[in-house]
Amino acid sequence: MNDNIHSEKWYIRWYNYNKFSIPVIFTVIGTLIFTIFLDFRTGDIDFQSHISAINVLTNKVIGFYLFSIYMIALIQLANSMAYAKKRSPLSLMLFTILNMLQVFLVYLYVNVFYTEAATRTDGFVIPDFAVFSMNVMMTGAVFYVLATIFAWFYVDWKYVKIEE
Repeated sequence: MNDNIHSEKWYIRWYNYNKFSIPVIFTVIGTLIFTIFLDFRTGDIDFQSHISAINVLTNKVIGFYLFSIYMIALIQLANSMAYAKKRSPLSLMLFTILNMLQVFLVYLYVNVFYTEAATRTDGFVIPDFAVFSMNVMMTGAVFYVLATIFAWFYVDWKYVKIEE
């Protein structure tokens, strides 16, 4: 009997034990990707990313997109933890709607750069740090999509809230 327990591969045991936490794991990774790459300057290091990228554009609505992406990322972090605890359909719907909004905002964020590069007449070329910023945003959005897909697999459709 003990041989059967140890004959399972470690990743199968890990998956069976942690499968309801997978949306949280992907959301945490996505949130870290969204929020960790802020611009900073220290000593000889001048790291340019999101803030520098939006400052080279003439379209200032992109600042709102960046702010919204950051706020939704922080909200989704708490929301994913609440979903993992209850796995209720209502939490899933909120999680899905906010993730769809997040992906749409990332699309708008990236689209502003390409629209501006196509319409400006002063020879504007998207700088490398702006390309990096767009790649960071798209990578974070991919992790959020993965979190949403796994959340749909593990929802408890028979969830009933118990009043205490």
